[in-house]
Amino acid sequence: MNQIFVVGFGKFGQLAIPKIQKRWPRARIWIIDRDPLNLARGREFPGIKVLEDGEKFLWEFQDRLQPGDWIIPAVPLHLAGDWLRRVLGREYSVRKIKPPPALGAGLPFSLYLKNDLFVSLADFECPENCPSPRGFCFRTREKRPHRLGEILAQCNSAKGPLHIIQSHQLAPGLGGYRFEDLRKLNQMTRLTAPPVYLATACPCHGVITGLTWK
Repeated sequence: MNQIFVVGFGKFGQLAIPKIQKRWPRARIWIIDRDPLNLARGREFPGIKVLEDGEKFLWEFQDRLQPGDWIIPAVPLHLAGDWLRRVLGREYSVRKIKPPPALGAGLPFSLYLKNDLFVSLADFECPENCPSPRGFCFRTREKRPHRLGEILAQCNSAKGPLHIIQSHQLAPGLGGYRFEDLRKLNQMTRLTAPPVYLATACPCHGVITGLTWK
């Protein structure tokens, strides 16, 4: 049985539940949010509800996660980046650093928020039912020969390597990655010297975190 972990239960977390049920009707759904009001609003939704920070829960619960379990980030922060910082923080003194502006150069949208760099191929609000078609924009129908992850993979930053987690399109407006992707990220990071940069990217949108440690 699949386990699906929805991290964040505001608007987008709640929109995710019916889509998950349609794709995986027998899945065990976990809903994690640090705000008790969000969990209270979701009383009618099925799932195991946990009052906790998402990255802390995924770290403390990792021995019970299977490689194929899906993580659905629905929080206004970089879940994978915060998870990795927590993991490395058990052994090192870790701090976040700003990703270099070159990683967002030439993209229609790039914005720093709390030292993370949010980037996108769209400078407008995308429809919630976007199926992320390959080769063109669902809203404008303009051609898009390359996906964001492919563009970021071609960026050169002299300040450190960039590791990319690909967020998979699971349903229109629903993206996520497997827990094994986080484990691989941890392994790759330990093979490189700091600083490192981590991006989580779906076909059109992404966020980049920089980390260094000693």
